[in-house]
Amino acid sequence: MDNKQKTTQLSAPLAIIAGNGRLPLLIAEKLKARSQPIFIIGIRGEADEAIEKFPHEWCGWEQIGHIFKTIKQHNISNIVLAGGVVGRPELKLHKLDWGAIRTLPGLLAALMGGDNQILTGVISEIEKRGFTVCNVAELLPDMTVQPGVNTLAKPKSAQQKQIAEGYAVTRAMGQFDIGQACVVVGSRAVAVEGAEGTDAMLRRVSEMREIGRLPKRRGGVLIKAVKPGQDERADLPAIGPDTILSVYEAGLLGIGVEAGKTLIIDQQETLQLAKRHSVFIFGFDATHLDAT
Repeated sequence: MDNKQKTTQLSAPLAIIAGNGRLPLLIAEKLKARSQPIFIIGIRGEADEAIEKFPHEWCGWEQIGHIFKTIKQHNISNIVLAGGVVGRPELKLHKLDWGAIRTLPGLLAALMGGDNQILTGVISEIEKRGFTVCNVAELLPDMTVQPGVNTLAKPKSAQQKQIAEGYAVTRAMGQFDIGQACVVVGSRAVAVEGAEGTDAMLRRVSEMREIGRLPKRRGGVLIKAVKPGQDERADLPAIGPDTILSVYEAGLLGIGVEAGKTLIIDQQETLQLAKRHSVFIFGFDATHLDAT
């Protein structure tokens, strides 16, 4: 997978505010490999304990002030937000530090909204303190799905049409901050992603095949895309080994995702599984699809 995108280079130290999943660790490993100084802020209850092999500190949601103080102490001005959040943070008022109290009105307002509103609120609070929030896809373009076919298996014209249909569906539901993904089988969307996530949506598709609501034969595509108006510095769409297995178990033929804006977790394993199960990964140009 050749990547011709421009890579953002940073000479100054960078902080990774780590949520759950492997993404924060993969980002840290890749940045370390290119001699980028990093420091990880692990969100307690979310981040993997494996972050402790890197320079790090653990913080709770109630310690927002401490998070910013720690970053400043390490002379860091650039920040990456990586990893998910399992649930809405439960703020315990008696544990709030002064920095959290100052941001409480905005934070509470954000928590009442959807994922986009939460992330926009977090980024806004970070920028108010003079930090720069970086886009992972620009820092590490080799972690993204590339334009066109990324696998041995290829989408046929029928799957290309399904990708275009699915993209239109994700655009429509993304305006309401619902989800980033849907499944198209035949000529219609049969499932859309909600708060439960992509894997749970794919399990629903598997169940529909089992009970006869969908054809038993393999067919259909998973489509993932950035939400309209989404700040691309956080919560980019992602696929990984689990996605490939779930797509295969759901009887789908492949995955269509927005090229250059969709991250691949554990890229080598993901591509090997795609090859083993004849699942295609296709990176589409959203600008082109918008114009059709």
